[in-house]
Amino acid sequence: MPLTAARHLLLALRPVGAVHRLGGHSEACPLSLRDILRAPRQEAPLPVIVAPLCAVARGALVAAQQAGAVVGLALPSGSAPEAWFEAVATAADELAPRLPFFLSARVRVEGNDQGLVRARAVAHRLVEAGITHLAVDVTDVPLAKRAQAVGQVADLAAERELAVDCVIPTDCAGNPEAAAAFLEEFEGWGIRADMVSARLQASATSMEAREQLASLAALSKALDNRPVLRRGPLSAAFLSLLPGEMVACEDGGMAIAAGLRALPASLRGRDGHGRREPFALPDELAERVEAFAYGEVASFIEKLGSVGSAARLEAALATTSA
Repeated sequence: MPLTAARHLLLALRPVGAVHRLGGHSEACPLSLRDILRAPRQEAPLPVIVAPLCAVARGALVAAQQAGAVVGLALPSGSAPEAWFEAVATAADELAPRLPFFLSARVRVEGNDQGLVRARAVAHRLVEAGITHLAVDVTDVPLAKRAQAVGQVADLAAERELAVDCVIPTDCAGNPEAAAAFLEEFEGWGIRADMVSARLQASATSMEAREQLASLAALSKALDNRPVLRRGPLSAAFLSLLPGEMVACEDGGMAIAAGLRALPASLRGRDGHGRREPFALPDELAERVEAFAYGEVASFIEKLGSVGSAARLEAALATTSA
């Protein structure tokens, strides 16, 4: 199939919920991570960039477009997903038309009935806003109620054929048997996890980094080769060993940290995560944030070995759809 036809196919694969929120002529190409994962395994992990600020998302999209790389953009908990999706979609149409990307969010379910009600409402809002990869964390839910919680929180995402991600508790990440038992509980009501994710600490040494990579590979193998996403801070030791045996790797906040260095301290937010939305930033500051984030993401994509992954995905999906 010619490349132009393959790109038309990618636009046709955009989830209905996302398409409804895009402009009529938008060539932004948000895809369900489930569709990306059904293609033959990529040669390198997919980069996932924590992007609470639009300027960081813009920098990530420019870096991904120049590298021809599939990229994920992650919305931190507590942000308004509708405004974020609109800003990201506008940026993608302008800066990276037809470049496949996915939009990630995580929902943590509190261990009580009201917590479940709140988590379900949040999850449904995220899906309706255009999220294409929903991670569900039921670590705090009592064992007997975990599967029920997953069924209620992830039902709409599964119905829309979006990727559902089982967040493995930190204390299970290094124990494949415990992780397998947790995943079995997670899927007890019939919601299948398309992937799992594990949050790890930054490795201080090369030996610790190698152990982490081996642990991630063992985790995937124990879960019938389920794709694994690594979350959490990254160290220079870990980055030097990339790529590894994982389907995706979160940047650990490196891009937002780089972007925040461009802002005066008064605009960084008390928690250091830039809680003030980017839409009100003066153009000069927004451009500086974008430039700083761009450099960090471009380097991350190169270290992951993800350059050219968009064309490989296009070709793979064209072949499987032929």
